[in-house]
Amino acid sequence: MKANLSLLGVNANYELRLLKYSTLNLEAGVEMGLSYSNSSYFGEDWEFAAYPVFSAEFRQYYGIARRAEKNKRIDNNAGNFFSLTGGYIGEPLTSTKYSTGSVFITPAWGMQRSWGRRFSFEGRFGLTFFPKEYADVVQPSIRINFGYIIL
Repeated sequence: MKANLSLLGVNANYELRLLKYSTLNLEAGVEMGLSYSNSSYFGEDWEFAAYPVFSAEFRQYYGIARRAEKNKRIDNNAGNFFSLTGGYIGEPLTSTKYSTGSVFITPAWGMQRSWGRRFSFEGRFGLTFFPKEYADVVQPSIRINFGYIIL
């Protein structure tokens, strides 16, 4: 179990090993979003929201054996991975604009590294798909986490 602090939120996750190089990462937390828009028709607009997020992520790690051969750290799943995340973003806890909850799917590439026995770093880059009733929304997904390993 790990507690994480990201650039735009806090969360806790538990990574469960499924196979030798495959895991299921279960996560719950609060994330924040900030956006700005400027158009001649609508004018300038800043938006902010903080909302609960729940997700399950399948991770397939690669290159772990090669990292071990080079005497690089592999504890706490330190390595590169491909992932597929599915989750739910709840109703905003606070927001400058009303928004409803939604589901999302994110295919991504990421890396996780250990610092000492208890600290970790994770970076993940991908695309997030928000299937909606009338139109699908796609946006880039960049995640940077600094974690403290509890268990």
